[in-house]
Amino acid sequence: MSTELQPERLKSLDQFRGYSVAAMFVVNFLGGMTMTHQLLRHNNTHFSYADSIMPSFLFACGFSYRLSFLKQLEKLGETGTGVRFIKRSLGLILLSMMLYGFNSKIVSWSEISVERATRFVLEWLKADLWEVLAIIGAIQIVLLPWIARGTWTRVLVFLVFGLLHAILSWLFNYEFVYGRPNGMDGFFGATGKRAWDGGCFGLIAWAQIMLAGTLAFDALKCFPQRKAIGTLFTMGAVLMLAGYALLSVATLYNLEGLSEEQSLKIRSSPVVPDFSVVQGRSWDSFLAEPPFVPPPPPAMRAPSYWAMDKRVVTQSFVLFSTGFAFALFGCFVVACDSLGFGLRVFEMFGKNPLASYIIHHFVTHTLLAVVPKDSPLLWCLIGLAMSFGITYLFVRFLESRNLYLRL
Repeated sequence: MSTELQPERLKSLDQFRGYSVAAMFVVNFLGGMTMTHQLLRHNNTHFSYADSIMPSFLFACGFSYRLSFLKQLEKLGETGTGVRFIKRSLGLILLSMMLYGFNSKIVSWSEISVERATRFVLEWLKADLWEVLAIIGAIQIVLLPWIARGTWTRVLVFLVFGLLHAILSWLFNYEFVYGRPNGMDGFFGATGKRAWDGGCFGLIAWAQIMLAGTLAFDALKCFPQRKAIGTLFTMGAVLMLAGYALLSVATLYNLEGLSEEQSLKIRSSPVVPDFSVVQGRSWDSFLAEPPFVPPPPPAMRAPSYWAMDKRVVTQSFVLFSTGFAFALFGCFVVACDSLGFGLRVFEMFGKNPLASYIIHHFVTHTLLAVVPKDSPLLWCLIGLAMSFGITYLFVRFLESRNLYLRL
C-alpha cells in the first residue's frame, strides 16, 4: 500500500530550502565580480542560474507558509491566525529595512524639505524597500485572503495575478520600473527612479511564485508519494514550456532587416508587439534562444516584456522560474524522501534560514571589502570559501545551542 508524504516532516523541504539559501550565498558573493560567468550573474535579458535562486526560495516559503498557516488555523482561528501572520510579515519588512537601509540618504540638514521628504518616501516605496525579506513579508500579506483556500481557487488567483501584472505593465509598469516616462508618474511621482526585482508592482508577480509553493504543499499532502512526485515534475514541465512559449513572443521584436521607422515603432510598444512583422518569416525564426542562453543584443532585438526579465518580473520569467522550482523540488523529494539522501549543510541552513541569511549578509559585506570586483579567480574563490565557512560556523553554533530565529 502506498503511503502519503507528511509535509511537516519532509526532509526534502529543509534540504531544498537549505540549498536555496546556500546558493544565494554563492551568487551574492560572486555576482558582482568581473570574472564571474553570466550564469552566476543576475540580468534583465534572460534566465540564468543566479536568477533561479530567489524564485526557488520564494517557492519554499510558499510551501512553509501554507503549512504553518493551516497549523495555526486549528489553534487560533482565522482572525487570530491572520493577525499573527500580519505581525510576522511586518516584522520581516522592518528587518529588511534595518539590514539594507533606505538605499538612499540625506547628506545635509539643509536638504530636508517637504518636497525632498516626499521624494524620499516615494522612491523608497517604488524601489528601495524591495529586498528579498521585505518582498516575502509583503506578499504574505497580499496572499492572506487565499492562503487557506482550496487548490483551484489558488490556481485561479495565480492566473489572475499574471494577467493583472501584464496589464499593468502595458499601461505603465514596464516603463515605470525602468524609470522612463510613463502614465503613472503623474500620480505616483518618483520620476526617473529605476526599480529592481519588480519594484512595488512586482509583488504581484512574486506572489505567483509563492502561490505555486502552496500548490506543491497540496500535492505532497494529498497524493501518494509516487503521484505527488509525478505531479511536481509535470507541473514543472508544463510551466517551463509555457514560459518558453511566452519568451518566443520576444522574437517579434527582432530588428534585423527593418527600416529605422519600423524599428522605432517596435521599440515604442514593449508589451504589445507589432504582429505585422510576422509576414514572410519562417516558423523557426519565432523560436527564442533557450533559457540560460543570452539573447541578441538590443541593437538586434528590442527589449520587451516578453523577455525573461527579473527586473520587471515578466510573466515568461515567472512561469519558467516557477516550473524550474517545481522540477528541482521534485528532484529533492526523490533524493531525500524516497532515497534518503541529504547534505548536512543544507539541513542546517534549511532549518534556520532567517538566521543564516542575516549572518551571511554581514559576513559577505565584510569580506567583499578585501575582495575587489576585478580580483582573479583564485582570490574570488578564497573569499567565497571564507564567507561560506564563517557563515556555516555561526549557524552551526546557533544550532548547537538550539537557537532558531523565527519571526
